Amino acid sequence: GINAEYGYFSIDSILAEQQKLSCVLQRSFFGLGYLDASNSGEHLVSGTKMDLPLWLVGSGLADKGFLTCELPKAYQEANRNILLADSSVVDLFKQAVHFYDTGLRLIKLPHPETPYLAVSLVKAFIGRFKKIMDSSQNSRNQDLSTLCAKLETKERALFELSRESVQTLDKWERRESNIIGASTLVLHSRKRKRHQLT
Repeated sequence: GINAEYGYFSIDSILAEQQKLSCVLQRSFFGLGYLDASNSGEHLVSGTKMDLPLWLVGSGLADKGFLTCELPKAYQEANRNILLADSSVVDLFKQAVHFYDTGLRLIKLPHPETPYLAVSLVKAFIGRFKKIMDSSQNSRNQDLSTLCAKLETKERALFELSRESVQTLDKWERRESNIIGASTLVLHSRKRKRHQLT
């Protein structure tokens, strides 16, 4: 869904944190050489380059200075400039399936580009929002796969929610929506009263 909460069991949250970051170790780690397939030694030495998942980097390793990392390509300056120029033509699904979720986690890392990344995430969403809403509300007889092809997961959820809202409104206007009836709780309480009276 489009909920901003990141729960422990949220599949979107788990997948967003699997993004690999290119990191350089700033300290040596003894007895962990097996974690790097290219390392034949027993230890991970300072200066070793490794690809680590965002969840591991964000768990305090970067904050405590154990390593430094690069932003993934989709979040680097060149791509941010393209997003700022015209975000509506960018295929975010191709760049990062969970673009906004991953981006929100990346801005918490101690990296000199994170303030610029935060601004570009907001501007990209604002730039794409109008087109998403316009497409979703005017997509009654169109192929949804082409409309959603460039949208990342949060945008697809927003698109679908907007489309369902329009369909619900159309049903209501045609008087096809459900007739408001009594709650099952009220119906059950009436039955109980009848049974008590007999």
